[in-house]
Amino acid sequence: MQNTRPAAQTYDDEIDLRQLVGVLWRQKGIIAVSTLACATLGAGASLLSAKYVSEGLFLIPRTVSTDSYNQDVTVAQSITVDAFKRYESAFSNMPRMTAFLQEYADAQGSAVTALLRLGDASDGLSGAIRPEFAFTDKDARVFGVKGTPSDALIGIRLRYEAREPSGSMPVVLLAEYVRDTIIRVDMETVTLEQCARHRSREQVLRNAQIANDFAISQEEKRAATLRDIITRNPGAAASDNRQIVSLEKGSERFLSPAAQLVAAEIQIADMKLAEIRRERDRITSALKRDYYCQAQQTLQKPTTGRAFLEELKRIQAAVFQNQDKTIDIVEQTWNELDVKRENWANTYLQGMRFIASPEGAEVKERKPGLKLGIVLGGLLGGMLGMFIALVRAWWRSDQDETTGKA
Repeated sequence: MQNTRPAAQTYDDEIDLRQLVGVLWRQKGIIAVSTLACATLGAGASLLSAKYVSEGLFLIPRTVSTDSYNQDVTVAQSITVDAFKRYESAFSNMPRMTAFLQEYADAQGSAVTALLRLGDASDGLSGAIRPEFAFTDKDARVFGVKGTPSDALIGIRLRYEAREPSGSMPVVLLAEYVRDTIIRVDMETVTLEQCARHRSREQVLRNAQIANDFAISQEEKRAATLRDIITRNPGAAASDNRQIVSLEKGSERFLSPAAQLVAAEIQIADMKLAEIRRERDRITSALKRDYYCQAQQTLQKPTTGRAFLEELKRIQAAVFQNQDKTIDIVEQTWNELDVKRENWANTYLQGMRFIASPEGAEVKERKPGLKLGIVLGGLLGGMLGMFIALVRAWWRSDQDETTGKA
Protein backbone atom coordinates (compact mmCIF):
# COMPACT_ATOMS: atom_id res chain seq x y z
CA MET A 1 0.00 0.00 0.00
CA GLN A 2 1.36 3.35 -0.98
CA ASN A 3 1.42 6.02 1.76
CA THR A 4 -0.18 9.28 0.76
CA ARG A 5 0.72 12.44 2.65
CA PRO A 6 -1.53 15.50 2.72
CA ALA A 7 -0.23 18.35 0.69
CA ALA A 8 1.47 20.99 2.83
CA GLN A 9 -0.63 24.11 3.25
CA THR A 10 0.95 27.31 2.10
CA TYR A 11 0.31 30.67 3.75
CA ASP A 12 0.62 33.97 2.07
CA ASP A 13 2.27 36.43 4.50
CA GLU A 14 1.92 39.35 2.15
CA ILE A 15 -0.69 42.00 2.89
CA ASP A 16 -2.92 42.91 0.01
CA LEU A 17 -3.24 46.69 0.35
CA ARG A 18 -6.03 46.81 -2.21
CA GLN A 19 -8.03 44.35 -0.19
CA LEU A 20 -7.28 46.29 3.03
CA VAL A 21 -8.34 49.57 1.44
CA GLY A 22 -11.45 47.91 0.13
CA VAL A 23 -12.37 46.66 3.59
CA LEU A 24 -11.87 50.11 5.09
CA TRP A 25 -13.87 51.74 2.31
CA ARG A 26 -16.79 49.40 2.84
CA GLN A 27 -16.70 50.24 6.58
CA LYS A 28 -16.25 53.99 6.02
CA GLY A 29 -19.48 54.74 7.85
CA ILE A 30 -18.22 53.20 11.09
CA ILE A 31 -14.88 55.02 10.74
CA ALA A 32 -16.62 58.34 10.11
CA VAL A 33 -18.98 57.91 13.07
CA SER A 34 -16.10 56.91 15.37
CA THR A 35 -13.98 59.86 14.21
CA LEU A 36 -16.81 62.33 14.69
CA ALA A 37 -17.75 60.92 18.10
CA CYS A 38 -14.19 61.04 19.44
CA ALA A 39 -13.58 64.52 18.00
CA THR A 40 -16.73 65.66 19.82
CA LEU A 41 -15.47 64.06 23.02
CA GLY A 42 -12.10 65.80 22.55
CA ALA A 43 -13.83 69.16 22.10
CA GLY A 44 -15.96 68.49 25.16
CA ALA A 45 -12.94 67.55 27.25
CA SER A 46 -11.20 70.76 26.20
CA LEU A 47 -14.23 72.87 27.07
CA LEU A 48 -14.68 71.14 30.42
CA SER A 49 -11.00 71.66 31.27
CA ALA A 50 -11.27 75.44 30.83
CA LYS A 51 -9.92 77.37 33.83
CA TYR A 52 -9.67 81.06 34.59
CA VAL A 53 -6.14 81.80 35.79
CA SER A 54 -4.92 84.91 37.55
CA GLU A 55 -1.18 85.20 38.22
CA GLY A 56 1.33 87.71 39.54
CA LEU A 57 4.98 87.95 40.62
CA PHE A 58 5.29 89.34 44.15
CA LEU A 59 8.68 90.87 44.95
CA ILE A 60 10.43 89.56 48.06
CA PRO A 61 12.97 92.06 49.48
CA ARG A 62 15.98 91.16 51.57
CA THR A 63 14.58 90.13 54.93
CA VAL A 64 15.90 91.11 58.36
CA SER A 65 17.91 89.01 60.78
CA THR A 66 20.13 89.58 63.77
CA ASP A 67 23.78 90.41 63.18
CA SER A 68 25.91 87.62 64.66
CA TYR A 69 28.65 90.07 65.70
CA ASN A 70 26.55 92.94 66.96
CA GLN A 71 23.44 91.35 68.42
CA ASP A 72 21.77 94.72 68.79
CA VAL A 73 21.70 95.32 65.03
CA THR A 74 19.36 93.69 62.53
CA VAL A 75 20.68 93.31 59.01
CA ALA A 76 19.08 92.49 55.66
CA GLN A 77 19.87 89.23 53.93
CA SER A 78 18.76 87.61 50.69
CA ILE A 79 16.35 84.69 50.84
CA THR A 80 18.03 81.56 49.51
CA VAL A 81 16.62 78.09 48.91
CA ASP A 82 17.68 76.96 52.38
CA ALA A 83 16.19 80.03 54.06
CA PHE A 84 12.97 79.69 52.06
CA LYS A 85 12.19 76.36 53.75
CA ARG A 86 11.17 78.02 57.00
CA TYR A 87 8.80 80.32 55.11
CA GLU A 88 7.42 77.50 52.96
CA SER A 89 6.18 75.51 55.96
CA ALA A 90 4.32 78.59 57.18
CA PHE A 91 2.91 79.34 53.70
CA SER A 92 1.41 75.85 53.35
CA ASN A 93 -0.29 75.94 56.77
CA MET A 94 -4.00 75.99 55.86
CA PRO A 95 -5.26 76.63 59.44
CA ARG A 96 -3.00 79.68 59.54
CA MET A 97 -4.40 80.81 56.19
CA THR A 98 -7.95 80.38 57.53
CA ALA A 99 -7.16 82.48 60.60
CA PHE A 100 -5.60 85.17 58.40
CA LEU A 101 -8.62 85.30 56.07
CA GLN A 102 -10.98 85.96 58.97
CA GLU A 103 -9.60 89.50 59.09
CA TYR A 104 -10.84 90.09 55.52
CA ALA A 105 -14.08 88.11 55.63
CA ASP A 106 -16.32 91.20 55.63
CA ALA A 107 -14.50 93.33 53.04
CA GLN A 108 -13.44 90.62 50.58
CA GLY A 109 -16.01 87.87 51.06
CA SER A 110 -15.85 86.35 47.55
CA ALA A 111 -12.03 86.39 47.44
CA VAL A 112 -11.88 84.83 50.90
CA THR A 113 -14.26 82.06 49.84
CA ALA A 114 -12.16 81.46 46.72
CA LEU A 115 -8.92 81.10 48.69
CA LEU A 116 -10.53 78.76 51.22
CA ARG A 117 -11.11 76.33 48.35
CA LEU A 118 -7.34 75.91 48.05
CA GLY A 119 -7.54 73.59 51.04
CA ASP A 120 -9.54 71.12 48.92
CA ALA A 121 -7.09 71.19 45.98
CA SER A 122 -4.51 68.44 45.57
CA ASP A 123 -1.50 70.76 45.70
CA GLY A 124 -3.29 73.41 47.79
CA LEU A 125 -1.23 76.38 48.87
CA SER A 126 2.03 74.86 47.63
CA GLY A 127 0.69 75.07 44.07
CA ALA A 128 -0.54 78.63 44.50
CA ILE A 129 2.66 79.96 46.13
CA ARG A 130 5.88 79.09 44.31
CA PRO A 131 9.38 80.61 44.63
CA GLU A 132 10.82 82.57 41.71
CA PHE A 133 14.60 82.37 41.48
CA ALA A 134 16.86 85.22 40.45
CA PHE A 135 18.88 83.18 37.97
CA THR A 136 18.05 79.60 37.00
CA ASP A 137 19.61 76.87 34.85
CA LYS A 138 17.23 77.84 32.06
CA ASP A 139 18.44 81.44 32.20
CA ALA A 140 22.03 80.24 32.06
CA ARG A 141 21.32 78.27 28.89
CA VAL A 142 19.41 81.15 27.28
CA PHE A 143 22.17 83.70 27.93
CA GLY A 144 25.01 81.26 27.39
CA VAL A 145 26.47 81.94 30.83
CA LYS A 146 28.67 79.36 32.49
CA GLY A 147 28.84 78.82 36.21
CA THR A 148 26.54 77.98 39.08
CA PRO A 149 23.19 79.77 38.91
CA SER A 150 22.18 81.90 41.89
CA ASP A 151 19.85 80.30 44.40
CA ALA A 152 18.60 83.66 45.67
CA LEU A 153 14.90 84.41 45.33
CA ILE A 154 13.57 87.57 43.78
CA GLY A 155 9.93 86.90 44.49
CA ILE A 156 7.00 84.55 44.86
CA ARG A 157 4.92 83.43 41.90
CA LEU A 158 1.27 83.62 42.97
CA ARG A 159 -1.32 81.73 40.94
CA TYR A 160 -5.03 81.17 41.40
CA GLU A 161 -7.21 79.18 39.02
CA ALA A 162 -10.95 78.47 39.10
CA ARG A 163 -13.76 77.25 36.88
CA GLU A 164 -15.46 80.64 36.97
CA PRO A 165 -13.97 84.13 36.52
CA SER A 166 -12.74 85.45 39.87
CA GLY A 167 -10.76 88.55 38.92
CA SER A 168 -7.48 89.54 40.55
CA MET A 169 -8.62 89.86 44.18
CA PRO A 170 -7.74 86.26 45.21
CA VAL A 171 -4.13 86.82 44.06
CA VAL A 172 -3.97 90.24 45.75
CA LEU A 173 -5.25 88.71 48.98
CA LEU A 174 -2.81 85.84 48.57
CA ALA A 175 0.01 88.39 48.33
CA GLU A 176 -1.12 89.93 51.63
CA TYR A 177 -1.00 86.46 53.15
CA VAL A 178 2.58 86.03 51.91
CA ARG A 179 3.53 89.44 53.30
CA ASP A 180 1.88 88.66 56.63
CA THR A 181 3.63 85.29 56.88
CA ILE A 182 7.10 86.68 56.15
CA ILE A 183 6.61 89.51 58.67
CA ARG A 184 5.53 87.11 61.40
CA VAL A 185 8.29 84.58 60.71
CA ASP A 186 11.00 87.26 60.69
CA MET A 187 9.65 89.22 63.65
CA GLU A 188 9.18 86.11 65.78
CA THR A 189 12.87 85.35 65.28
CA VAL A 190 14.06 88.92 65.90
CA THR A 191 11.89 89.63 68.95
CA LEU A 192 12.72 86.29 70.56
CA GLU A 193 16.47 86.78 70.13
CA GLN A 194 16.45 90.42 71.23
CA CYS A 195 14.18 89.83 74.23
CA ALA A 196 16.38 87.00 75.52
CA ARG A 197 19.59 88.92 74.81
CA HIS A 198 18.63 92.15 76.56
CA ARG A 199 17.10 90.31 79.49
CA SER A 200 20.37 88.50 80.18
CA ARG A 201 22.52 91.51 79.24
CA GLU A 202 20.82 93.75 81.77
CA GLN A 203 21.59 91.23 84.51
CA VAL A 204 25.21 90.92 83.39
CA LEU A 205 25.62 94.69 83.40
CA ARG A 206 24.05 94.95 86.84
CA ASN A 207 26.43 92.32 88.22
CA ALA A 208 29.40 94.13 86.65
CA GLN A 209 28.16 97.37 88.17
CA ILE A 210 28.00 95.81 91.64
CA ALA A 211 31.54 94.48 91.26
CA ASN A 212 32.75 97.88 90.02
CA ASP A 213 31.13 99.68 92.96
CA PHE A 214 32.94 97.36 95.35
CA ALA A 215 36.25 97.94 93.51
CA ILE A 216 35.75 101.73 93.71
CA SER A 217 35.06 101.57 97.46
CA GLN A 218 38.23 99.53 97.96
CA GLU A 219 40.33 102.01 95.97
CA GLU A 220 38.80 104.94 97.86
CA LYS A 221 39.72 103.32 101.18
CA ARG A 222 43.23 102.73 99.88
CA ALA A 223 43.50 106.35 98.73
CA ALA A 224 42.30 107.55 102.15
CA THR A 225 45.00 105.43 103.81
CA LEU A 226 47.67 106.92 101.54
CA ARG A 227 46.52 110.44 102.35
CA ASP A 228 46.77 109.63 106.05
CA ILE A 229 50.30 108.30 105.55
CA ILE A 230 51.35 111.43 103.65
CA THR A 231 49.82 113.65 106.36
CA ARG A 232 51.68 111.85 109.13
CA ASN A 233 54.93 111.65 107.10
CA PRO A 234 55.44 114.85 105.08
CA GLY A 235 58.66 113.51 103.58
CA ALA A 236 56.74 110.68 101.97
CA ALA A 237 55.20 113.15 99.56
CA ALA A 238 58.54 113.80 97.90
CA SER A 239 58.89 112.19 94.47
CA ASP A 240 61.39 112.30 91.66
CA ASN A 241 59.62 113.75 88.65
CA ARG A 242 62.56 112.86 86.42
CA GLN A 243 61.83 109.14 86.70
CA ILE A 244 59.01 107.39 84.82
CA VAL A 245 58.23 103.92 86.08
CA SER A 246 55.82 101.42 84.49
CA LEU A 247 54.76 98.66 86.85
CA GLU A 248 52.33 95.79 86.65
CA LYS A 249 49.15 95.77 88.67
CA GLY A 250 49.97 95.23 92.35
CA SER A 251 53.58 96.43 92.07
CA GLU A 252 52.78 100.12 92.66
CA ARG A 253 53.41 99.65 96.38
CA PHE A 254 57.13 100.02 95.62
CA LEU A 255 56.51 103.65 94.60
CA SER A 256 56.33 106.54 96.99
CA PRO A 257 53.00 107.05 98.85
CA ALA A 258 52.36 110.22 96.82
CA ALA A 259 52.80 108.36 93.53
CA GLN A 260 50.58 105.56 94.79
CA LEU A 261 47.92 108.10 95.75
CA VAL A 262 47.96 109.62 92.26
CA ALA A 263 47.68 106.15 90.69
CA ALA A 264 44.76 105.26 92.99
CA GLU A 265 42.89 108.45 92.16
CA ILE A 266 43.39 107.85 88.45
CA GLN A 267 42.15 104.29 88.87
CA ILE A 268 39.07 105.52 90.74
CA ALA A 269 38.35 108.07 88.02
CA ASP A 270 38.62 105.39 85.30
CA MET A 271 36.31 103.03 87.17
CA LYS A 272 33.74 105.79 87.68
CA LEU A 273 33.80 106.57 83.96
CA ALA A 274 33.32 102.85 83.22
CA GLU A 275 30.43 102.82 85.69
CA ILE A 276 28.76 105.68 83.85
CA ARG A 277 29.11 103.84 80.52
CA ARG A 278 27.82 100.64 82.07
CA GLU A 279 24.83 102.45 83.57
CA ARG A 280 24.01 103.86 80.13
CA ASP A 281 24.19 100.37 78.64
CA ARG A 282 22.00 99.03 81.44
CA ILE A 283 19.33 101.70 80.84
CA THR A 284 19.19 101.06 77.10
CA SER A 285 19.14 97.27 77.62
CA ALA A 286 16.25 97.58 80.08
CA LEU A 287 14.26 99.69 77.61
CA LYS A 288 14.95 97.36 74.68
CA ARG A 289 14.17 94.34 76.84
CA ASP A 290 10.71 95.70 77.62
CA TYR A 291 10.18 96.72 74.00
CA TYR A 292 11.11 93.41 72.41
CA CYS A 293 9.52 91.22 75.08
CA GLN A 294 6.22 93.07 74.73
CA ALA A 295 6.48 92.79 70.94
CA GLN A 296 7.05 89.05 71.29
CA GLN A 297 3.93 88.72 73.46
CA THR A 298 1.92 90.66 70.88
CA LEU A 299 2.91 88.17 68.18
CA GLN A 300 1.40 85.37 70.24
CA LYS A 301 -2.04 86.96 69.79
CA PRO A 302 -4.14 86.87 66.60
CA THR A 303 -2.91 89.80 64.52
CA THR A 304 -1.80 90.56 60.98
CA GLY A 305 1.68 91.62 59.96
CA ARG A 306 0.56 95.13 59.09
CA ALA A 307 -1.25 95.47 62.41
CA PHE A 308 1.84 94.26 64.27
CA LEU A 309 4.08 96.90 62.68
CA GLU A 310 1.55 99.54 63.67
CA GLU A 311 1.33 98.10 67.17
CA LEU A 312 5.08 98.59 67.62
CA LYS A 313 4.44 102.35 67.87
CA ARG A 314 2.09 101.84 70.82
CA ILE A 315 4.51 99.40 72.49
CA GLN A 316 7.37 101.88 72.16
CA ALA A 317 5.26 104.70 73.60
CA ALA A 318 4.22 102.53 76.55
CA VAL A 319 7.81 101.48 77.31
CA PHE A 320 9.07 105.10 77.34
CA GLN A 321 6.01 106.54 79.07
CA ASN A 322 7.73 107.16 82.42
CA GLN A 323 11.17 107.94 80.97
CA ASP A 324 12.76 111.36 80.81
CA LYS A 325 13.55 111.86 77.12
CA THR A 326 15.82 114.79 77.92
CA ILE A 327 18.37 112.21 79.14
CA ASP A 328 20.62 111.56 76.16
CA ILE A 329 20.70 107.75 76.44
CA VAL A 330 16.90 107.57 76.66
CA GLU A 331 16.54 109.79 73.60
CA GLN A 332 19.19 107.78 71.76
CA THR A 333 17.42 104.49 72.49
CA TRP A 334 14.08 105.95 71.36
CA ASN A 335 15.65 107.10 68.09
CA GLU A 336 17.30 103.71 67.48
CA LEU A 337 14.00 101.86 67.90
CA ASP A 338 12.23 104.46 65.76
CA VAL A 339 14.70 104.05 62.90
CA LYS A 340 14.57 100.27 63.12
CA ARG A 341 10.77 100.23 63.01
CA GLU A 342 10.75 102.53 59.98
CA ASN A 343 13.24 100.27 58.23
CA TRP A 344 10.99 97.29 58.87
CA ALA A 345 7.98 99.19 57.54
CA ASN A 346 9.89 100.15 54.39
CA THR A 347 11.13 96.61 53.89
CA TYR A 348 7.82 94.83 54.33
CA LEU A 349 5.20 97.38 53.34
CA GLN A 350 6.98 99.32 50.59
CA GLY A 351 9.60 96.84 49.37
CA MET A 352 7.18 93.93 48.97
CA ARG A 353 5.08 94.64 45.89
CA PHE A 354 3.96 93.16 42.59
CA ILE A 355 6.46 93.20 39.75
CA ALA A 356 3.84 91.78 37.42
CA SER A 357 0.45 92.93 38.67
CA PRO A 358 -2.51 90.52 38.43
CA GLU A 359 -4.88 93.42 37.67
CA GLY A 360 -6.65 92.70 34.39
CA ALA A 361 -4.35 89.74 33.71
CA GLU A 362 -6.84 86.91 34.21
CA VAL A 363 -6.72 84.51 31.26
CA LYS A 364 -8.74 81.50 30.18
CA GLU A 365 -6.71 78.32 29.81
CA ARG A 366 -7.63 74.94 28.34
CA LYS A 367 -5.59 71.76 28.49
CA PRO A 368 -5.66 70.65 25.74
CA GLY A 369 -6.75 73.57 23.62
CA LEU A 370 -10.00 73.35 21.67
CA LYS A 371 -8.37 72.78 18.27
CA LEU A 372 -5.85 70.33 19.67
CA GLY A 373 -8.62 68.46 21.49
CA ILE A 374 -10.63 68.11 18.30
CA VAL A 375 -7.58 66.95 16.30
CA LEU A 376 -6.45 64.45 18.92
CA GLY A 377 -9.98 63.16 19.40
CA GLY A 378 -10.43 62.81 15.64
CA LEU A 379 -7.17 60.90 15.22
CA LEU A 380 -7.97 58.53 18.04
CA GLY A 381 -11.52 58.11 16.72
CA GLY A 382 -10.27 57.35 13.22
CA MET A 383 -7.83 54.76 14.51
CA LEU A 384 -10.55 53.21 16.66
CA GLY A 385 -12.95 53.15 13.69
CA MET A 386 -10.36 51.40 11.47
CA PHE A 387 -9.70 48.87 14.18
CA ILE A 388 -13.42 48.13 14.51
CA ALA A 389 -13.74 47.88 10.71
CA LEU A 390 -10.89 45.36 10.43
CA VAL A 391 -12.24 43.29 13.31
CA ARG A 392 -15.69 43.17 11.69
CA ALA A 393 -14.21 42.17 8.33
CA TRP A 394 -12.19 39.40 9.95
CA TRP A 395 -15.23 38.21 11.88
CA ARG A 396 -17.40 38.04 8.73
CA SER A 397 -14.67 36.24 6.81
CA ASP A 398 -14.29 33.69 9.57
CA GLN A 399 -18.06 33.17 9.71
CA ASP A 400 -18.24 32.67 5.93
CA GLU A 401 -15.49 29.99 6.03
CA THR A 402 -17.24 28.18 8.85
CA THR A 403 -20.56 28.24 6.95
CA GLY A 404 -18.87 26.94 3.73
CA LYS A 405 -17.26 24.01 5.52
CA ALA A 406 -20.57 23.11 7.13
